[in-house]
Amino acid sequence: MKKFFIFLLLIIFYSLIFSHSVYMKIEDKVLIKGLSENFKFNYPDFSDGFIVAIYGDSRWGAKIHKKIVGMISEFSPDVVVHLGDMVNKGNNLKDWELFFDITLPLRKNSYFQVVKGNHENPDEFFIQFFGVDNYYSDFLNYRFIYLDVDTGLENIKKFLIENVSKNTIVFIHYPIFTVGGYCKNPTIKSMNSLHDLFRSLGIKLVFSAHDHNYQRFMVDGINYVITGGGGASLYSKKCDNDFLVKFYKEYNFVILNITNSIIKLTTYDINKRIIDSLEIKF
Repeated sequence: MKKFFIFLLLIIFYSLIFSHSVYMKIEDKVLIKGLSENFKFNYPDFSDGFIVAIYGDSRWGAKIHKKIVGMISEFSPDVVVHLGDMVNKGNNLKDWELFFDITLPLRKNSYFQVVKGNHENPDEFFIQFFGVDNYYSDFLNYRFIYLDVDTGLENIKKFLIENVSKNTIVFIHYPIFTVGGYCKNPTIKSMNSLHDLFRSLGIKLVFSAHDHNYQRFMVDGINYVITGGGGASLYSKKCDNDFLVKFYKEYNFVILNITNSIIKLTTYDINKRIIDSLEIKF
């Protein structure tokens, strides 16, 4: 009987791991993670520019997460970036199953790019599902660089220096600047050291999550955007910062409309109200 239950658990384990499809762009190649969920993937057309949806910190907030996915789907994004904390516990298969169920409408039609957050740890399942840490994707003449803080700041800096291109956008779970609940956290303070490197490399746009709200900073010509309102409970403003442009304690997501030289950023709350917008020339 004991052997039977072990066998049954193994079947469940492998069915969960290999029952989902994630189409990811890594460098200039399309990689398919997992096995088919019996859907036909609609490869995006980038000939006239493209649309990117960005959000993070869905964690346990399934009801809000599902609503945000529905709202994002209305924009028909070509690329979706989840900034981490996809699940509440990285070693909980039920959390992953729920995450994949909710994100199915996006994964059918969009390249689904991920950044590992702290709640993906222990990260055995994250590695098995996605198998990435620091990596990049090329879309038109843009390079999206995704960074994994767990690899260490020095490795992050080395990866950036070796892989930055003219039009680079950076995605990382931990914010470089924040006025939210983590503003005095030692890990976040250590992230500030990346700013000088971003500036020297000509980075204009950096996306983060981790703080459950929306924030935007303008520092030395770099827009730092926190969009961590994907479902987990919201965080209030705790600190002041002279570089802060916007702060909203709202569930939110960001939509980018990208052409060869211009990015139009629009941020929506859970009621589809526009809470921020700007245009960046590359």
